[in-house]
Amino acid sequence: MQLLKPPWISHDGGKAIFSVDLHPDGSRFATGGQGQDSSGRVVVWNLKPVVHDKYEQDEKVPKVLCQLDQHLGCVNSVRWSCGGRFLASAGDDKVIIIWQQSSYGGGAVFGSNVVNVESWRSVATLRGHEGDILDVAWSPGDVWLASASIDNSVIIWNTAKWPEQVRVLRGHTGLVKGVTWDPVGRYLTSQADDKSLRIWRTTDWTTEERIVDPFADCGGTTTVLRPSWSPDGQYLVSAHAMNNGGPTAQIIDRDGWNTDKDFVGHRKPITCVRFNPNILKKVDSKTGKNVQYCCVAIGSRDRSISIWFTSLKRPLVVVHDIFDDSVLDLSWSSCGRYLMAVSKDGTLAFISFSTDEIGCPLSEDETNNLHMKLYGKSAQTNASSVNPTIIENPELLRLREEEKTRAKTAAFSEQIPRPAPPTPQRAPINKQIETRTADGKRRITPMFIPPIEGVETPNKSYEASFSSSQQEKSKIVVEKVDEVVEPNVSSNRPPSAFTTSSSPCKGTSLPSGFNGAHASLPARFGKSEPSEKQSESQVSSACIGMKRKHEEMPHTCLAVKRKRGRPPLYDRSAAPPPPRPPSPLAAPQPTSTQVVKTAQQVEVVSVLPEASLSKSARIQIPGETSMDIPPPLLVVENDYRAGSSHSGGTPSLHRVSKMQVNVVSWVTFLTSRVTTAAATVTTAAFTCQDKSLHILDIKTGEMLLPPLKLQGRSSQLFVHENTIIVLTTDATLTIWDLENKKRILSESIRHLVEGQSAVKSVQITSEGTPVLLLTSGEAFTRCPKLETWLLLGECASVRRVVQPEYTMLPPCHPADATAKPLTSLLHQTAAYSGSSRVSRPVISDDARLSLTEVFINRMLTSAQYLKSAHDYKYWLKRKIQFFIKEGLEKKLRVIFDDLLGPNLSNSTLDQAECHSNLPKILDCDKKSLLEEFLREILLAKNSLQLQRLYAEYKEQLDANAVDMI
Repeated sequence: MQLLKPPWISHDGGKAIFSVDLHPDGSRFATGGQGQDSSGRVVVWNLKPVVHDKYEQDEKVPKVLCQLDQHLGCVNSVRWSCGGRFLASAGDDKVIIIWQQSSYGGGAVFGSNVVNVESWRSVATLRGHEGDILDVAWSPGDVWLASASIDNSVIIWNTAKWPEQVRVLRGHTGLVKGVTWDPVGRYLTSQADDKSLRIWRTTDWTTEERIVDPFADCGGTTTVLRPSWSPDGQYLVSAHAMNNGGPTAQIIDRDGWNTDKDFVGHRKPITCVRFNPNILKKVDSKTGKNVQYCCVAIGSRDRSISIWFTSLKRPLVVVHDIFDDSVLDLSWSSCGRYLMAVSKDGTLAFISFSTDEIGCPLSEDETNNLHMKLYGKSAQTNASSVNPTIIENPELLRLREEEKTRAKTAAFSEQIPRPAPPTPQRAPINKQIETRTADGKRRITPMFIPPIEGVETPNKSYEASFSSSQQEKSKIVVEKVDEVVEPNVSSNRPPSAFTTSSSPCKGTSLPSGFNGAHASLPARFGKSEPSEKQSESQVSSACIGMKRKHEEMPHTCLAVKRKRGRPPLYDRSAAPPPPRPPSPLAAPQPTSTQVVKTAQQVEVVSVLPEASLSKSARIQIPGETSMDIPPPLLVVENDYRAGSSHSGGTPSLHRVSKMQVNVVSWVTFLTSRVTTAAATVTTAAFTCQDKSLHILDIKTGEMLLPPLKLQGRSSQLFVHENTIIVLTTDATLTIWDLENKKRILSESIRHLVEGQSAVKSVQITSEGTPVLLLTSGEAFTRCPKLETWLLLGECASVRRVVQPEYTMLPPCHPADATAKPLTSLLHQTAAYSGSSRVSRPVISDDARLSLTEVFINRMLTSAQYLKSAHDYKYWLKRKIQFFIKEGLEKKLRVIFDDLLGPNLSNSTLDQAECHSNLPKILDCDKKSLLEEFLREILLAKNSLQLQRLYAEYKEQLDANAVDMI
């Protein structure tokens, strides 16, 4: 390893250098920063004098290739395109300049002694940001250019049509200080001063994930926040994060976006992260086997650089005090052996590694094959177009070109932003899992309020998160239900020997189950809380749901409070110890089954966690909203007034109110703590710790019905127009029709959830059919005629072995929920992302192909049951594409014969083998489907193999069209 700091690399005698980037061909590098008179400067340098001492001493070898002073403000970011043809520079003047080398010779720079050896000209100037631009990034294949600005937005530019904007990504509430692409172009990541990192899908430019937990304690003290993706696409490493009060670089796992690992050791905030562009390999000296790994460099405000291997637990090297000021940017060479870093002190550092130290890079083909294996696509396939093929029939060639043109037009139309649809006047279906807070915090807390329309971003409406923020609880409690359990006990059994623990329950603690069993949420939600928060969870573990003795007897709320005899929930000092120690009977997992035997040896089974609401929560009431008037809120204040601890004292009061524009419309009080709450445009519903269900008119606050007494404690509550769904801890699902005042369904779903996973959400379709989503990714719907539950999609064991590209779902906007019910539901499970990070069994290629076909057939069956024409057409098309790719002509004929109809088909297959003699399938015209699927043959790479199949069925379609005339 060699470390150099060439003194001749500077901007006007020591002015700050904010960015550096090495050219892909390794011949030059560019720096961006301050120039004369507060302007911006971009300098293209020759790399040879930096790498080789003999060239540095040779006066004939130029050091500066070109100096560009066109920016009117400091240049904050310079990036070469992946192909090396263009250079993008952006700065405080709110513009991005795209540079390209011209054939003209250089010349002297006006007002300077510098002589340009090369000539670089501006081919495009991109304007669109309203503030300083802090970072830019080219997508794999140079399809797009992303820019991040202090105007809180990210703009995606079309590199084929400067200065066309593909999309403006809005969602951050603070300065966006860094952007990066994943290596296959499926995701874009942005990090901002709003203490969040967003991952955007490039298919529809919506939010895939919003990560806030690791950044909750971060301050806006860094000039830039440059994250980076690993070259294998498995990990994303953020800039400035915090863990137990210390600065870290957060490691985010692509599979599930888990945040349970980080890089530690720096004394001050991380400013920039940059992965070596190559996947590296080295022979393990102990085992003698090749080990593949990635290498990442991290720069910090503590003026140091650390370099890590993903295969090692400690850094490869740490260089302390390399600069006199913050490290602002890092760049690796394409060979992987050279690293450059720049600082605010105006200097550049160059680090050179040997192959023995850094390892050998995988070849481009090996990297592309790895990407194809993991994701079904690579940077090469992302950028390349379909190769031309030879068509025997010239007419087929013409049709092929027309189809390619039509496909491009359709793709462009999909890029046009669609206006947000008006908020529907019914309870949400697709947005029930969305959770957001005003300050961007999200943390694991047991909050169980069902989804509310209009919550922040519809993009990530299918993932749940948690927060402890007290500023806007509405977007927390609205979404996720995962807690522990308490057995359901009938009201006529003898009093239990168990009594109430007097330890207070905090709103941020994990909820407790029966007899002191406390919850532990699934590990996929990220890092576990610090030890002091875990101790709070254990202290509170005996305080939820233990008033067995008093709940079994007829009583009023006042009587219950008198018998409890415990101090206010927030008064921990006055809490006496519980009469009996907690039983070790309960398991810590929320999905485990707890069996509790009463004095009469009656078994009561709790399968699901009990719901719990924090002390203060705000729920956004769905309805029409505007930018000027904030939406109305339903405010729940538990322990609004604590009751007396002595016998005969007053009960605790829990306040519920409706508020809009800081004006309270109505107020009501409950005498039992609210555990779940939900609201629609007409109705508000609450469940309480005393197993009661309260239903109010949302406009007046009047009770629509007397309190309903539930058979057990609630685990989740969902309100849909005039329907209320309650899921209790013993896995009993109950549905009421408020309009007709009758019960629609009451049955146990224990067989679906016991020993499997927790319930993610319960929904109801527009036809009134309940839908159950589990955290494992399974989705179930109830068939009224069969009186049983049907699995929608496919189970995880099959998904793990299916080719990843075929588990991807089509994009689904929240407004498409009715037209695409299957896609909408499966999107919310977050289990059909096509990721291969899940452990995949080693099976033969033939078995994988067979299971892929099984998977697609299962999706078709689910779409048929839901009567979804859009979903059925999508998966039938995927099946056709699968058969075309694998060259399965016989199976294609079976489908084509069915679409063509038995009377027209020339196939020798028996007509009984045809799916149907009807002209349509789920309102999809068979002839139109056949025409569309035939066009897929034209677009396939192996169309030459199937062109005769195309000609055969195309002729029959054309003949049928003539006969119809």
